[in-house]
Amino acid sequence: MRLAIVLGSVGIVGLFCVVQACSSAGEATQEEADSGASSSGTSGSSGSSGSSGSSGSSGSSGSSGSSGSSGGTDSGSDAADGGGDGGGKSVMTFFVTSTGSGAMGGNLGGLAGADLKCTTLAAAAGGADHTWKAYLSTNAADAKDRIGAGPWKNQKGKEIAANLAALHAVAFNIAQADIVDEKGAVVPLAGPNEHDILTGSSKDGTKINNANCADWTSNTSNNGAQVGHTDSITTGQNTDFWNSAHANTQLGGNAACSSNRIGAQGGAGRIYCFATN
Repeated sequence: MRLAIVLGSVGIVGLFCVVQACSSAGEATQEEADSGASSSGTSGSSGSSGSSGSSGSSGSSGSSGSSGSSGGTDSGSDAADGGGDGGGKSVMTFFVTSTGSGAMGGNLGGLAGADLKCTTLAAAAGGADHTWKAYLSTNAADAKDRIGAGPWKNQKGKEIAANLAALHAVAFNIAQADIVDEKGAVVPLAGPNEHDILTGSSKDGTKINNANCADWTSNTSNNGAQVGHTDSITTGQNTDFWNSAHANTQLGGNAACSSNRIGAQGGAGRIYCFATN
């Protein structure tokens, strides 16, 4: 009887141990599962770090490649080429003024005033990138020494002369069609005729003393201004040139340098302008 009780107790204890072991094992297994789930969840969350792949959106900085649109600068250079001579400057380096001196006649404000007129008209026509000088002689200056070394082209891009020697060669003349103003228009020969251009110069570009309206400061002087003709080639006269044809004279009480005499003899007080660079 006692043996049975002992055996029964041992069985109960054994069974309790088995149940306890299983429970522990189950808890361990559950803990491992939980741990695994937790660790896998953590590694899964590290996948969010994969979202740092959004840093790949920094590739948008690659859009800075749009700076390549600075190619617009190139289009600007194309525009410059369109109005330039290859060196970036405007083509026109010679013209006759589109306007005359009006009531001021032979008073151009001296050489400084004449140079300013050339500069102002050239700038309005896109030629401000050159330095401009009036082709005028005074008692102290020769026109040829004021205008640079050449070459010179008119508003249409036609070369007038390559250098000073060519411009003043004995047989050289400029065709009327090539003597255009800063806008590209030829000087009118009728209604009225304005072919007289003030120069005060001889054919070789040197001064003719006292043929310059008191150095281009007077419209009352009787020292007639020397002028050239824009239509010299068509006149067929050997003494008739683009820069030297005749001198204005006094007549009927009108001074040689007055606007009346300049206009009556076929002029408007226009001048030639040359770029020195």
